[in-house]
Amino acid sequence: MSRSVRALAGAGAVGAVVAGLCAPGQARAAGPTTARPASAVQRVSTASDGAQADGASGPAAVSADGRYVVFWSAAPNLGAGYFPALLVKDTVTGQLAQVPKPQGYGGGPLAISADGRYVAFSTGTRYPLPYVHDRRTGTTELVRPKDPPIGSEISDVAGLSADGRHLAYTITNRHGNAPVLLYVRDLDSGADELLTPAGPSGHPFAAGGSLSRDGRVAAYGIHRRGGSDPDTGDVFVRDRDTGEVEQADITHDGSPADGPARLAQLSADGRYAAYTSTATNVVPGGTAPGSHAYVRDLRAGLTWRVAGDGAVAKAVSGDGRWVLVAEGGRLVLVHARSGQRRDVGPGDRADSGAVDGGGRAVAFSSEAADLVPGDTNAAYDVFVRRW
Repeated sequence: MSRSVRALAGAGAVGAVVAGLCAPGQARAAGPTTARPASAVQRVSTASDGAQADGASGPAAVSADGRYVVFWSAAPNLGAGYFPALLVKDTVTGQLAQVPKPQGYGGGPLAISADGRYVAFSTGTRYPLPYVHDRRTGTTELVRPKDPPIGSEISDVAGLSADGRHLAYTITNRHGNAPVLLYVRDLDSGADELLTPAGPSGHPFAAGGSLSRDGRVAAYGIHRRGGSDPDTGDVFVRDRDTGEVEQADITHDGSPADGPARLAQLSADGRYAAYTSTATNVVPGGTAPGSHAYVRDLRAGLTWRVAGDGAVAKAVSGDGRWVLVAEGGRLVLVHARSGQRRDVGPGDRADSGAVDGGGRAVAFSSEAADLVPGDTNAAYDVFVRRW
């Protein structure tokens, strides 16, 4: 069945006015100082006429070309009412468009296709459900398995392929006593593929999901509730054509990791996986206790530690070269191999999809009032920093 037949009719067209050198496996995080190349910050959560929002905005995701930013906002002057508004900003023209959606709460994960045409989001009045909106045709499609597990009320967006054809999404029950399953939907054919195990042992659950640009490669975390294994989280990458599965958070010598890992994002070509781990034995020589950010080159079989001392990997650029990390109360963009560092901004509010294809733009939210002139709304705003 075609996408257009299965889609729910949208509310018309999208409405306007309301987006040093560190060797592989080296234990030391690269670059103790943060480089400050020329950059510019643009506030995205503003009306089409430039008026600042009268409420909080975020989180956000940016298209691969850095032009379109999708974000949630509770600002009435940007279209929010009892429920938040879902918005897309064209950062070139300044035009703000509201995405038609079913009534419901927002604030959850977002994804946007490479060209900004497709937007994936979750919303609901009681429990979230995932949708994909086509900004060109104005249609919105609810995504659910044809035969979902009994009692599976909660479902969330996990990732969207760059072409907008494949959506990764999770599904579980509201009680927290069932596995969290990860599916990938082919929005053209309507076919669903279950990627994660549904076995009862330890209640395995998917934690995060990310797709390559064509949807062929999927990355996801598998965690377990309960059990005696101290490592309760691993990151896997699956080739959906061949069925081959590879563990991304493996240690340098193949021994079991002594701490859990959590997926951040997969690069557009499916080659690089960025993740956070508290294991101390990922790289030779070991690391201090605490969280560290890593990138795994799945083709070369190499792992780089890009940041440590409590760092958390948030996102990776489409080309896999730049990793967005939160550390020390700031967001920093780190080049995975050279260790070059670019300061993004204060706080840690950024998610998967926050970096564009080449690491030239980062979308994030902050309540800082000194990032752009005239920021007087005393609320979280969405920004894009560019280099």
